[in-house]
Amino acid sequence: MQIIILAAGKGSRMKSELPKVMHKVAGKPMLGHVIDNCLKVSNDLILVYSDHIKEFLPEFSNKCTLVKQEEQLGTAHAVFVAKDKFDPDQPIGVIYGDNPLITADIIQNMFDHMQKTDSKAVTLAFEYDKPNAYGRIVVDSEGNFEKIVEAKFASPEEKKITLCNSGIMSFAPGILNKYIEACLRSDSDNPQKELYLTEIIEICAQHGEKVSYYISDNYNLVLGVNTQEELRNANSIIDKQ
Repeated sequence: MQIIILAAGKGSRMKSELPKVMHKVAGKPMLGHVIDNCLKVSNDLILVYSDHIKEFLPEFSNKCTLVKQEEQLGTAHAVFVAKDKFDPDQPIGVIYGDNPLITADIIQNMFDHMQKTDSKAVTLAFEYDKPNAYGRIVVDSEGNFEKIVEAKFASPEEKKITLCNSGIMSFAPGILNKYIEACLRSDSDNPQKELYLTEIIEICAQHGEKVSYYISDNYNLVLGVNTQEELRNANSIIDKQ
């Protein structure tokens, strides 16, 4: 399989001159944790970066194929810039450089779920009943996965949904190649014009592709780190392991 690691975001909520993904958890940069755990699952890694982590790339360049995202236009655009590196004959995962606690087992289980259910796209989900900034998993009256609604665009009713999207996804062979460009043409109500990879779920579903979600039983391990408080929490969790 192939795994795309997204590490081009600036991480302004961290309020630090150091790039977000280079902040340390248990003495190692978050991005280092992600790469090392992904390498336990696949030796075909693509790292999407931008200039703000350029000086740190020698640390990772022997482990990943590097692709530069010139403009930070959102997660869908970050994946799109790596399109020339997609292997259409392999399943592909998308993981974020700020997921330092993600484990090889969780990644593998997501891919296994995709194969067992014959899904074409899978998102890694978790149950969380407190207010949060994660997208919500929306299903229809029969329980079929319809779409992911970003928290900032969710209605009051949608915000009550406790099944949340981690952002981590897997795709069957050829699916990203087929649908990633459709995410760049989205006409959703998005005043920031940010291009979200999450929209690929609704696009796939509308084209008759089977989509599903895999629920992690430990949400602490799939949450991203965006703030100094979340960084402290990640260090606390890993210290207890």
